[in-house]
Amino acid sequence: MSERVMGMSTKGTVSIRNAEMRDYSGVSMLMDELHQMHVEARPDLYRVLETRMEEKEFTELLETDKRYLYVAESLETGLILGYGSAQLSVIQDNPLMVDRKMLYIHELVVDTKHRGQGTGKQLIQAFIELGRELQADSVELSVSTFNSGAQAFYEQMGLVVRSSRMEYTL
Repeated sequence: MSERVMGMSTKGTVSIRNAEMRDYSGVSMLMDELHQMHVEARPDLYRVLETRMEEKEFTELLETDKRYLYVAESLETGLILGYGSAQLSVIQDNPLMVDRKMLYIHELVVDTKHRGQGTGKQLIQAFIELGRELQADSVELSVSTFNSGAQAFYEQMGLVVRSSRMEYTL
C-alpha cells in the first residue's frame, strides 16, 4: 500500500499509510501502552519495560521482507493514533497442512483516547485489503482473553474464533 488510504473518524480525517522511520516515537508510545495493558492483566507473564519497542527493532521491522507496518495518522494534528503490523506467511509442502497464504497481524493498537472513533476499523480494513492484494487465503491474529474489548471489536469486524490456547497454572 503505497498511496494513502483516508477515512473519516468521528474526530476528523485519518490517513492509514505505510509506517516510516519518522513514526517511531508515536508507534513506540502505542506499543508501550499495549504492553502495559498486558503487564497489568498478566504480571505473571509480562515484565514491566521502560520501552516496549526500541528504535533498532522498529528499523528492522521496516526492512523485513513480507512484513507490513501501517500507521493511522491524524491529518489535523499529525499524531499517530494507531499502529498495526502484519506478516505474510506461506504454508507450502507441509505434509499435514493444505498449501495456503496467511496474513498474520502481530499487533494492532489504537491510542486509548481515540478508541471507538473508527481508527481501528480503518486499520483492520487496510490489512484485509492488503490480504486480498497479496492473494492470501485469510487474515489472522491472536487476542488475549483478558482483552474482551478487542475480542468484541474483532468479532464485529467479521473475524471468528478458530482456536483457543488454554493453561493450567501450577
